[in-house]
Amino acid sequence: MQLKKHNLVLLALALLISFAPSVSAQRRDREREPKREREYKAEKEATNDFTSKLWYGGGVNIGFGAFNGGSIFVFGLSPMVGYKIAGPLSAGPRVAYDFTSLKQPGFKATALHSWDVGGFVRCRVFRGLFLQAELSNKWFQDKDLNTQERFTDQRVNQRLGAGWNFGEPGGVGSEISILYNFKVANDINGWDNPVEYRFGFTWKF
Repeated sequence: MQLKKHNLVLLALALLISFAPSVSAQRRDREREPKREREYKAEKEATNDFTSKLWYGGGVNIGFGAFNGGSIFVFGLSPMVGYKIAGPLSAGPRVAYDFTSLKQPGFKATALHSWDVGGFVRCRVFRGLFLQAELSNKWFQDKDLNTQERFTDQRVNQRLGAGWNFGEPGGVGSEISILYNFKVANDINGWDNPVEYRFGFTWKF
């Protein structure tokens, strides 16, 4: 009888020892689970907080003119993304692509392409009024009007200007702006106009 009791005690101890790690592991899992949930929630909130501060925009550039008996037509697109840093201040990247058709009497029309990649800083001053500064690098094609040869060049654009956004803050809006390109203005060999007129749309600005 005593032997049976002894065996039962040993069996109970063995079961207890084997069950203890499982209980401990389950307890650790329960302790870790809220931590994982908290980390996931914090990460999700941080992601949502970042995306909530983003706004999006896009511009359309259409222009035409005449010079020395010739004509020029320009069409371009310029998407941009802004991040609201603090209050009315935001900054972000901007990319622009322009297609230019240049026609001179006695010559076929020439197609020219350009890419402008850089960043901007924008500050909302009063209601829809904003100020904007840009720094970008532009790769562009140009044409020698004397030899009719097409060549590729680049320059660092430095723009400063202002505009007006027609829309409620955080909603959909349209805008117009005018910027002055100091790099173009100081280029004695260039024929581009340093004054740029823009029309575009925004979302969540």
